[in-house]
Amino acid sequence: MDQISSEQMQAPEILVSAAFDKAWRFVEKDPLLAHNHKTVLHSRLRASLESSIRNGERNTLHLANEAIRKLRAELTASTKAARLLTLPRQ
Repeated sequence: MDQISSEQMQAPEILVSAAFDKAWRFVEKDPLLAHNHKTVLHSRLRASLESSIRNGERNTLHLANEAIRKLRAELTASTKAARLLTLPRQ
């Protein structure tokens, strides 16, 4: 019984790691994402993966794709907001 509990405890971290590796290969080459700080990309990607796993997703490809989609949406929105703040007022 202890062995099953230990495996269940490790499963989310194994899923995060596998999905992170899949997603990162895309993120580091994506022109929209690659120019951001790696530490920011790492932490946001990991947080997204952990959230999806908590919500029950277990397919690493789905996890990776959803995390990439969320990361692109987040960073696109924050980039647009930053540009709006720097536009000259008329």
